Amino acid sequence: MAASSPRDSSQPDPPPTPDTRTSSTAAASPERKDASSAPSPPKWPTIWPLIFYTPKRCRYDPANPPSFTIWLNLLFAFAGAFTVANLYYNHPILHILAQEFGVSNERASLIPTLAQAGYASGLLFLCPLGDVFPRRLFVLSLVLFTSTVWLGLCLTNSFAVFCSLTLITSVTTVTPQLMLPLVGDLAPPHRRAAALSITSSGFLLGLLFARLLSGVVTEYTSWRNIYWLAFGLQYLIFLLLWLFMPDYPSTNPDGINYFRILYSIGPIFLTHPLLVQACLVGFCTSSTFTSFWTTLTFLLSAPPYEYSTLIIGLFALIGIASMFLGPLWSRLVTDRLIPLFSVIIGLVICLLGTCIGTYTGTFTVAGPILQTALLDFGIQTAMIANRSAIYGILPLARNRVNTAYMITAFCGQLTGTAVGNHVFARSGWIGSGSTSVGFLAAALLLCVVRGPRETRWVGWGGGWQIRKEGDVAKKPAAEAVGDEEKGEMAGGGAGGGESDSADGGDSNTRHVDEKRELGMTTTTGGDAEVDCTKNDKDRDAAMGG
Repeated sequence: MAASSPRDSSQPDPPPTPDTRTSSTAAASPERKDASSAPSPPKWPTIWPLIFYTPKRCRYDPANPPSFTIWLNLLFAFAGAFTVANLYYNHPILHILAQEFGVSNERASLIPTLAQAGYASGLLFLCPLGDVFPRRLFVLSLVLFTSTVWLGLCLTNSFAVFCSLTLITSVTTVTPQLMLPLVGDLAPPHRRAAALSITSSGFLLGLLFARLLSGVVTEYTSWRNIYWLAFGLQYLIFLLLWLFMPDYPSTNPDGINYFRILYSIGPIFLTHPLLVQACLVGFCTSSTFTSFWTTLTFLLSAPPYEYSTLIIGLFALIGIASMFLGPLWSRLVTDRLIPLFSVIIGLVICLLGTCIGTYTGTFTVAGPILQTALLDFGIQTAMIANRSAIYGILPLARNRVNTAYMITAFCGQLTGTAVGNHVFARSGWIGSGSTSVGFLAAALLLCVVRGPRETRWVGWGGGWQIRKEGDVAKKPAAEAVGDEEKGEMAGGGAGGGESDSADGGDSNTRHVDEKRELGMTTTTGGDAEVDCTKNDKDRDAAMGG
C-alpha cells in the first residue's frame, strides 16, 4: 500500500465546507452591529438635569435682560423669611428639646450656639462664592441640600445627630445673603432702598415669625411638627425659585481663585472708609437688637408681669407690624435721601425707643411695647440705608462686601447677647438697657465723624446736602431705569452704585478698574453670555428637547 504523500502547497485549498451556524452568525453580525450603533431610545431624565434645567422664561437674554419686578422682589422676601427662620425655630422650645433628648437645659443651649456658628461659617466660606457662580444654580443647590438634610432633624432621636445636622443645615442657610446682593445688582438706584427693604423685611419677619410660630405649635402639638412644617416650606421655596428665579450670569465669568476671594475680603474692608463706617454702625445696632430680645424674656417672666411663654412670644407680633412700614418708608424717604442721613434717622428712632423702654419698663408694660415697635423699625431703617450705600462700593464684589458687613453684624449679635445677659444678671433691666443706649450713642458718633461725600476716614468734605444728587436722580424715572439696566446687565449682570454713570464706556472702564483692584483679569462679560446660552442648549438636550 503506497504511503500517502503530503499535499502540494501549490495546489489551491479546497473550498470550506459551508457551516450553517457560522454563516447565519456572520449574516446576523451586520444587523447586530447596526442595532448596537443605533441610538438608544431617550431615557427619562435623571434628577440632576431636572434640577439644573432652566425654564425658557427664566433664561438670561443679553438683548432683553429680565426686569426686576415687585413679584420677584416678594419671592426673594418670602424665600429669605422662611430660610432665615431655620435658625430660630429652636429658640422658644429649648426646654422641650432638653426633655425630648434627655439632656440638661444647659446642654440643650448648644443647639442655637451650633446654629449661629454654622451660619457664621456659611457667611465667611460660602457667600463670597456668589461673586463667581451663577446665582440661580448656586442658590438652588444650597436650598435643595438644606431641605434634604433637614429631614434628619424631623426624624432623629439622637441629640448628637440633631446637633450635627443643625450645624450642617445652618452652614447652607445663607441663601438670603446671596439674594440681597442680587437685589442690589438688579434694582435701579432710585428704587434700590425700597427693594432692599422689602427683601430685608422678609428676613426680619422670618426671625420673629419663627419664634412665634414655634412656640404656638409646640404649645398645642409636638415640637416635631414645626420641623416638619419647615421641611415642607423649604421644598416649596425650592420649587418657587426653580420656576421663577431668572438665570443671571456670574458677575465674574472668568472665575477667581477661592482663596483669593477670601483673602480679598480683608483689603476690601480696610480700603473703603464707607464700608468700615457701615460695618461698625451695624455692629452697634445688632448688639442692641439681640440684647433687647434676650433680656426681654427675663423681664416679662419675672414680677411684676410673670407672663407665660405664649404671651412673651406674642411680643414678636409688635415687631412684625412695624416692619410692614419699612418698604413704604424706604420708598418715600430713604430712596430720596443720602444713605447716611437715613441711618441717623433710624438710630434716633432706636435711641428714643430704647430710652422709653429702659426707664419705664420696670413698672409699665407700655415701655417694652413701644421699645419693641420703635427699635425694630429704627434698626430696619438704618440697616437698609447702610446696605444701599455699601452696594455701590464694588459692584463686581457685592457678595464679598455683603460678607464683610454681615460678619461684623453677626459679631455684634454675639456681643449683644453676651453683654446683655451679663449686665442684666448684675444690674437688671435698667442696666442692660443703659448698655444698649451706649451702643446706639456710639453708632451716632460714628455717623457724625465722617460725612457721606468724604473720601477720607474722617471729615465732612463735599458738603451737607441731604437729598440725593447725580445723573440718575436728575433723569426721568423711565430713562434712569433703562440706563441702569444697560449698565448692570451688560458685562455679566454687574451693576453700579448710586454714582454709576449711564455711559457704557465709563461703566466698562469702572469695571476694569474694579477688577484690577480685586486682582482679577479684565475681560468682558460676553463669554458669560455665550456660556449661559450654551448651558441652556445642553440642558434642553438633557431634558429631551
